[in-house]
Amino acid sequence: MAEHLRQPKSLISTLFTVLILVGAAIVLSPFLLAILWAGIIATAFWPLHCRIRARFPGKPNGAAFLTTLVVAFLLVGPMIGLIVFMVQDILEITTFLRQADDSGVAVPNWLPQIPVLGEMLVASWTEYLSVPKQISGLLRETLTQRLGDVQGTASAILLELLGRVATLFFALWVLFFFYRDGSSISIRMNRIGTDWLGQRWKPYVSHMPPALRAAVNGLVIVSFAEAVILSVLFAACGVYAPVLLGTITALIAFIPMAAPGLLAILGMILFLSGNGAEAIVLISVGMLVVLIADYLVRPLLIQGGTHLPFLAVLFGVFGGVITMGIVGLIIGPVLLVLLVVFFDEASHAHHHDTPESIN
Repeated sequence: MAEHLRQPKSLISTLFTVLILVGAAIVLSPFLLAILWAGIIATAFWPLHCRIRARFPGKPNGAAFLTTLVVAFLLVGPMIGLIVFMVQDILEITTFLRQADDSGVAVPNWLPQIPVLGEMLVASWTEYLSVPKQISGLLRETLTQRLGDVQGTASAILLELLGRVATLFFALWVLFFFYRDGSSISIRMNRIGTDWLGQRWKPYVSHMPPALRAAVNGLVIVSFAEAVILSVLFAACGVYAPVLLGTITALIAFIPMAAPGLLAILGMILFLSGNGAEAIVLISVGMLVVLIADYLVRPLLIQGGTHLPFLAVLFGVFGGVITMGIVGLIIGPVLLVLLVVFFDEASHAHHHDTPESIN
């Protein structure tokens, strides 16, 4: 009788727990991305916080605030620097378009030589850039006919940018609390994990921090270095808007073959415009930088912290990016680490369960 009463109570308790978790997830859903990034960053830079906390014993708020400032400077500072140079490139493009609208710009000699698309590009250039006042006329016509669409698109872009900025600042704000209360949060999570998974919890949780740190290093360090090197290369080869295009190339490098494709297009434009040596340097050096950064350095950095096979790291990086976006670059390798731990656990269990052979 007591056993029959215990089963409904256990079911009700489980449903109650599920309702709490689902309700909390719904309430926190607008902030989950910021909380996730804050957790990833806090884990990645936790050794730095431990050093700062050791220098300021008994001052958890001050140590957490200082660590947050240092991390913000390390992550946001380079981004602001790149954005400043990118804005300068965008202003140069705007100046060129204004000049084309005022007096027109002749078709470059290399444009008709582009295979397949050359004739179409020449026609478009002649229509919009060679004839004065065509750009301003097109803008007026577009604004007149599609004012609602333009306003909607502009509002959507503005809201998206504001949302990204808000997510960044909210993540930094949450980061402060993770650093301040991280030790107690870790203790509670370990207790809950041990209660739920028993001895299985420790192997899984012990592999996650180094995997997260390695993935963050592969994302931040390699991407920034790649953007800087490509921007310098583009500027040296005479590419227009070098920082803007260098940053775009580094960002699309997460998409397989996208960066080499853009490098090939830029090299072809340089070659057709009479800069053959610069085109060869841009394509050869640019391809080398992309291959080393994305297919060697980044996987090796991640492999060092995850101890995954090299091929598994590549699958984790690119599979994560394709399925989950930029955050997948971090989550993908971590999930594969957990998969490896699962296989190790299963193989050890099978080994212990298999009876020894009799000689």
